[in-house]
Amino acid sequence: MAVRTPPPLSLRHAQGEVFNSDARFRVLVAGRRFGKSYLACIELLRGAIAAPGETFFYCAPTYRMAKDIAWKVMKRIVPAAWIKSKNETDLKLELVNGSTIELKGTENAMALRGRSLSGVVLDEAAFMDAAVWFEVIRPALADKQGWALFISTPDGTASWFYELWQYCITGDANWKRWSFTTIEGGNVPPEEIEAARGQLDPRTFRQEFEASFENLSGLVAVSFSDANISTAAKDIPILPLLLGVDFNVDPMTGICAVKENDTLYVFDEIHLTGGATTWDFTEEVIRRYGLERRIMACPDPTGGARKTQGVGATDHNILRKSGFRVCAPRSPLKVRDKITAVNTALLDATGTHRCFIHPRCKELIKSFRSLTYAPGTGLPNKNLGVDHAFDAFGYLCLQQFNLAKSGVMGTTSYRLY
Repeated sequence: MAVRTPPPLSLRHAQGEVFNSDARFRVLVAGRRFGKSYLACIELLRGAIAAPGETFFYCAPTYRMAKDIAWKVMKRIVPAAWIKSKNETDLKLELVNGSTIELKGTENAMALRGRSLSGVVLDEAAFMDAAVWFEVIRPALADKQGWALFISTPDGTASWFYELWQYCITGDANWKRWSFTTIEGGNVPPEEIEAARGQLDPRTFRQEFEASFENLSGLVAVSFSDANISTAAKDIPILPLLLGVDFNVDPMTGICAVKENDTLYVFDEIHLTGGATTWDFTEEVIRRYGLERRIMACPDPTGGARKTQGVGATDHNILRKSGFRVCAPRSPLKVRDKITAVNTALLDATGTHRCFIHPRCKELIKSFRSLTYAPGTGLPNKNLGVDHAFDAFGYLCLQQFNLAKSGVMGTTSYRLY
């Protein structure tokens, strides 16, 4: 059965620049909701039509991401008449011309070895291991002289993807690169981007929406400054007492705050050493603030199942039995989300401070000024011993501001035929 001429496909101007390039290896760095994954699917479909009987891969960091991001799009843009077979489990389309498009997760990259490929898209490539490209995909393209399109939001300058980005300017004619912001993608209204500016710290906003390679080395609390320290951060007894809680045998840490309008005032901290228990912590809170006060605890989510003391009630249940209301999600939070929430509360991308800390909160201030990333990682260095107050504050920010929760930043529809 002959394949009909493909219908006109709709691409934004910026997407078209990448699509129309004849470079064998293309690297696209773009902001959120640019339309990267849609472009990826169009590229794969074009390749599969042009090369009958060949194999093409779409690769994402995980199988789940491949399915969630691209599978529905791929099935939507390929006319049913062009599909010979479809495998929902293997995420594989075989076209009537014998070509196949397969969607893969790279969490087990070695399982992809041994294939011969005519083309591949690596979506969110910055979040894959370097071995995926250098040891698996690149050799698979050799015998067919296949092409590759790398698409990603940035992930700092200490990554293989950044080195690939830099290689594109060495003069190798096979390589070309592009960088586009979210607004340049044309899919997200300017007012949505401005809303995001107030929900993210400056570094994260630049990375996620302006496609900037932001270095994660150095201090974790990059938004903290002396402007966040103020004696005006006092208790307002008529408001609920908010507690950020980091469960730990030594030390047990709590951050005490009130929230007025959209501003968080941290006026006290609790730092118990010597093997203090969660029961000890709740007793100390009650000693300082009494039983009449409404107390809302925002603890580490894992405390809902964990028993720091080894026996008896969980940490969350101890808080509840002490009369506290517990506000925590059921599943653990991503470290990056917590860091983003902290930095956004301290200073968001609009230049607004949403948190002020009293000078007496020495452990929290020390944590902001001292906690750095572990070398070569995007994770705080736990070996420094100054992370507990930061974590307690992070749980509080996540619950009170809801800053790091995922959201849909605009939608785009395409009419393909």
